[in-house]
Amino acid sequence: MGRSNKENFVGLFRGEPSDRLLWVADLTYWRDSQMIKGTLPERYEGTRGFLQLHLDLGVMPYYIYAIDDQESAGISVHQIGAPGKPYNGVFEVNFEGIEIINKRDGNKRETCYYIGDQTLVQKKEYLPQSFCQAFTEYPVKSINDLSALRNLYEHCVFQESNRGFLHLSALWGEAGVPIAPLPRSPLSALVVDWMGVVGFTFAAMDDPTEVRKTIDCIDRVNDQAFELVVRSPAEIFHFCDNLTAANYSSFFPTYAAEYYTRRFQELHRHGKKAAVHLDGTIRGILHQVAATGADAAEALTTRPVGDVAVEDLRQEAQNESLILWGGLPAVMFTSYFTHDELRAQVYRIREQWEMSPRFIAGSADQMPPDTDLESIRLVSKLFS
Repeated sequence: MGRSNKENFVGLFRGEPSDRLLWVADLTYWRDSQMIKGTLPERYEGTRGFLQLHLDLGVMPYYIYAIDDQESAGISVHQIGAPGKPYNGVFEVNFEGIEIINKRDGNKRETCYYIGDQTLVQKKEYLPQSFCQAFTEYPVKSINDLSALRNLYEHCVFQESNRGFLHLSALWGEAGVPIAPLPRSPLSALVVDWMGVVGFTFAAMDDPTEVRKTIDCIDRVNDQAFELVVRSPAEIFHFCDNLTAANYSSFFPTYAAEYYTRRFQELHRHGKKAAVHLDGTIRGILHQVAATGADAAEALTTRPVGDVAVEDLRQEAQNESLILWGGLPAVMFTSYFTHDELRAQVYRIREQWEMSPRFIAGSADQMPPDTDLESIRLVSKLFS
């Protein structure tokens, strides 16, 4: 009898060979869109239903954004101000003493952070056609707002909470591994949550000293989370940074390389491993991530959608030990691609795994609302 999904997955991060090519897919976006439409089958509702969805489709569960835990509290590390019961792995996070007011007017949503005599305002709009939200106004709009953001972070408190992780670990058993999120790195936090890439770019050019002060502030605050992470029961973690070469490659050496290197060293000293979420363009950023000591680069979006072919990933990484994780752009599971094209992509991935087995076949990134589930079943059969 072969090794379980969990045994193969954890073994890969420990440097052991897997007995087969693992196949994982992020089903959160598809599942949430069906919930919004009211079309999600009852058997797939809730945390147990989410596991059943993976089992029925033949993919390994590895990630989830919210769990059925009425005691879960705080803010999600994935998106500041996100609603629901966030799964943060092994900690909870809050801004203690800060008044945060959420307002909603139809599809428009506003979050106000009141920090003493300073206020940061975030605006988003829900887009029904894509079942997601988009920023219409970032909280930090100018260099002058960075002092308020630092003040906000100084009220950030991480607290130990292993309940969600332990619940999922027991529920999923040998079927999968609930990798635990880490707080966003300082660079990604500024680009994704607070400023946007345009705002950050202008700030970095106009006042690099003020930007550096903010980067260092977020870094210090994240120390709290890593103190909890290294003594937690979880072994595999996840940098939720959504890196893409188009936005990050030129900023990475100055604002991220040292952070990643230091954090990976910290994790490794305590027997922990981690993947970096790199879900955009690859050329120019993958080798930089690999050089920091990263264990895996996850959600690699390759050709025919991305900018690097599956066959060229290892060369682009310039690293033989890095786990390459991805290779199946999620749009390939929609009507825009044929089953023959999917088969060809699977064969490319399998060929690369046979030459360099530190590879996990994965969707890149989340399966969209119009995913054809039969396409997932086909790929599962091809990888079996």
